Amino acid sequence: MKKLLLSLMICLSMGYNLSANETINLSIGDWAPYTSPTDPNGKVAETIISEAFQLEGIDIKNSYHGWKDAFAMAQDAKTDGTYPWFQSAEREANFFYSKKAIIRTKTVFFHLKSMTFNWDNIDALKKYKVGGVTGFKSSKFLKDKGVNVILSENDHGSFKKLLAGEIDIAASSYFVGHYAIKNNFTSEEASKFTSHKKKIFPATGAYLLVSKKHPRGQELVDKFDSGLQKLVRSGRYVQIIKESIKK
Repeated sequence: MKKLLLSLMICLSMGYNLSANETINLSIGDWAPYTSPTDPNGKVAETIISEAFQLEGIDIKNSYHGWKDAFAMAQDAKTDGTYPWFQSAEREANFFYSKKAIIRTKTVFFHLKSMTFNWDNIDALKKYKVGGVTGFKSSKFLKDKGVNVILSENDHGSFKKLLAGEIDIAASSYFVGHYAIKNNFTSEEASKFTSHKKKIFPATGAYLLVSKKHPRGQELVDKFDSGLQKLVRSGRYVQIIKESIKK
């Protein structure tokens, strides 16, 4: 009888394992409200990625790092991918990109209301100390144009420098920047910030990246694209975005 019960338990266990979802590991950083290790309301991109993959029988496990490290780990296939990243020729040489963007955002400059700031072209920025985040497209773009960029690990770090007078302006996603200011500073401090309406470059999408070194790189990206399409068609994608705006 004991042998029969043991055999039954093994069979049930094997059946469970066969039906259980695969788990993949993704390296990301802090970019609330899209990704966050601490803020339950700052995980819009995480929710989209998770639910899209789950529709394809895959669970995800996120590990949080500085953005530069998160990117390097994915590029070396030490993790199964990273997100959300803007497109660039340099990244496309080393990564498979998802066909569709996870989210779309515009990048602008933030400054203190006490400073009059305007700009029409890149040359107009060269007289300023500009805050940027290590590993971000906007930071590289501005550096390559000869702008004096002072780097921080995240947007919050840039805004702390801005408030302290260590930089003059800071490049950030419009949504991320205002979210960071609202959630990391007192109401008195937050009232000192504003953003310029001119975009640094056109509004763009941010994508899932999987290294071309990964043995299943294209497969994982295809799985995500399929899941994301299902998420959009079901109406759940729009619901996630709407819920994030209300928070």
